[in-house]
Amino acid sequence: MQSHIYETLQRQNRSIPWYPVAEQPSSAMAGKITEIILQDEDEYNFQLLMPLLAQLSQDNRWFAWIAPPKKMPKSWLIEAGIDINKIMVLQPQGDHNELELATKALCSGTCHAVISWPGQLDESQFDQLKDAAKSGQSHAILIRPR
Repeated sequence: MQSHIYETLQRQNRSIPWYPVAEQPSSAMAGKITEIILQDEDEYNFQLLMPLLAQLSQDNRWFAWIAPPKKMPKSWLIEAGIDINKIMVLQPQGDHNELELATKALCSGTCHAVISWPGQLDESQFDQLKDAAKSGQSHAILIRPR
């Protein structure tokens, strides 16, 4: 029985296009949206994001952050191995809200990933970001509260 299960898993793994994070081509995630739901803005939750942010900062294109929380000290980023020279931080001001900034950053094609803290989104706003990510061959990462 165990042998049968193992063989089935091996067959399935060959048919699924899986890339380890370190070897993942940036184009594999282009046009995708990943949502991360955090219970609150506790500092510990931001520490959990550091390995992901470090990996994303290794690509050759810009990595845009839209409206990041102010509780994320620069020292954490550096200690986590995040290349802060590749991060473009955009804060909403005046007529430019988080959704608009994220959409423009995703469409531009200059960012391989755009991480945004947009709050709650309705279905049309989510679709807008999805279309923008496809258009710019970018990966959208949305971090939202529970």
